Amino acid sequence: MSISTEVLNTTFSDLRGPLVNSFIQSNELWDALDKKARMPMEGGSLIERSFAGGAPARGVGVYVGDELLNMTRRQQTNRFKVEPHRLVVAINIPKKELMYNSGKLAVIRLIEEYPKTVIEGVKSDLNKFLLTGTSRGITFQTSELLGLLSLNGQHTTGIGTGVTNGLLDLRTVADQNSDAETVQNVTKSSSTFHYNQYGTIGTFSTDGMKVLRQVYRQCAHFAGGGGKGPDLIIMDDDTYANFEDSKQSNVRVSVVEDKTEKTNTLSLDIGVGKAYASLDLDTSLFSSPGDGGVAYYLNTDFMEMPMHEAPSVSEFKERVGDQDVVTAIFSMQSNLICTKTTAQGVVSGGAA
Repeated sequence: MSISTEVLNTTFSDLRGPLVNSFIQSNELWDALDKKARMPMEGGSLIERSFAGGAPARGVGVYVGDELLNMTRRQQTNRFKVEPHRLVVAINIPKKELMYNSGKLAVIRLIEEYPKTVIEGVKSDLNKFLLTGTSRGITFQTSELLGLLSLNGQHTTGIGTGVTNGLLDLRTVADQNSDAETVQNVTKSSSTFHYNQYGTIGTFSTDGMKVLRQVYRQCAHFAGGGGKGPDLIIMDDDTYANFEDSKQSNVRVSVVEDKTEKTNTLSLDIGVGKAYASLDLDTSLFSSPGDGGVAYYLNTDFMEMPMHEAPSVSEFKERVGDQDVVTAIFSMQSNLICTKTTAQGVVSGGAA
């Protein structure tokens, strides 16, 4: 007896969590956003977050006693605006395949070959695009993801409100201020504290660790609440290799848990954050100075991914069309938004 759509959907429902989410490649950024920063969105056409770029009043020092109070109200509130982007994929299984197969093991094989592969591709494409502004092209081409906000500040081809320019500029605060670039629908400016921290490494052996620690401290200064710094640091593989070598060569007086001496070197510590190497963070996709290495410093307390529709896969159904298939639909509608850019940072040049 061939597989029916009822059997296919029943088995797919049982396996959807542990199977479809068992992705092949590590995707640290997407995993962090999906677990920590995901939240439901209560309608509306835009994701909006207000921030204060300064105090709304000016004080007066009283030296004589008859000084006039400054009664001018200063408008200091700005509003980040990012438009949610919708993504949809039709996952088709040919009926011919259903006819050839029977039993639960055959259903599992079909789900591995079709839905799982599609979902793996979606996650990998999103992870790389968010890091670089370029998709891996497994499920979505880059042109289909241009409605998402990328971390790459050199990305300037986004389509939609708040996503034209990438979030984290590989430029000094002064350069971010002078260029007056619009990010998340608000012009970057040091006067309103809408900018990101930045540092550049000459050669890693000379000043690599110094710059990495310095930018971490700069981000931590703006985190508030005791100066908790970035909790997620993502580096290109060459920068991470230099960072790893530097950590291993340090002489430690007291070690509680030495990650560099163990077999798991996929993550190392910087402050309270974890540093990861990402194969998706391809420096060939950056122009100077990013082509010499990129390390993102992310404080996920100020990163959100509000969901109009959380990623989901529908049941398989027979659909009227020009193909003899059963179809399930993957869909999501969301976007990334950062509520405090001064707590985020980027370092270039670490691959040298």
